Amino acid sequence: MTQSKADSSEYITSLMSHDISNFNQTSRGYLEMLLADQIGDLTDEQARVITICLRQTNRIQNLTSAVRMLVELSRTAVASTPVDLDHAMSESINRVEKDFGDREIRVDYSGEDRWAMVEDHLGCVFRHMLSNCVQHNDSGVVEIGVEITPEEDPPRWRIMFSDNGEGMSAIRSKSLFLRLDTEDVHGSGIGLCLVKRLVERWGGEVWLESSTRGEGSVFCLTLPRAQ
Repeated sequence: MTQSKADSSEYITSLMSHDISNFNQTSRGYLEMLLADQIGDLTDEQARVITICLRQTNRIQNLTSAVRMLVELSRTAVASTPVDLDHAMSESINRVEKDFGDREIRVDYSGEDRWAMVEDHLGCVFRHMLSNCVQHNDSGVVEIGVEITPEEDPPRWRIMFSDNGEGMSAIRSKSLFLRLDTEDVHGSGIGLCLVKRLVERWGGEVWLESSTRGEGSVFCLTLPRAQ
């Protein structure tokens, strides 16, 4: 049976994502060995440069994972189930702090017993939102606030991410979640596009609440509450 162009495109994208991920993992392993002084002592400047390269391998890994997931989402039906929201958030905070080990990150978050009606990709959404707060932040100390409040009619969680980053212009903010729909963007932008696809797939919304140049940004998203 001849594959359709769509099927072939999905297959090639998935294959490339898998291979790039494998190649990237090898590079990451050698960089970690260097940073751990397993192949000789490093100067402070060498360690700094290797740390930057290691951070870039994290971004490559996140990018390839996001592309692979976007492909999978296009061919699978929604299968929502109750997911521990606070467990996903806590794990995501720990992951982002590890990914940006050379940055001082302070996350103000209080966990409670809260559940959302979503899929197992919830942690992916939180990681991309938190990473976005760090990547566009040149502050000596990255400060992120995470606030979760219940809403009624419909019953859902409203999750707010605030940061002390550089903020952005109104023009740039218009294309934040539209990486696959426009060529006029800077950087990969796939992370926030994936967040939008996942959140809307679960019946929620995501938006930029406010952003002021030099004063940080506030992002919000909603998720259906598990009854």
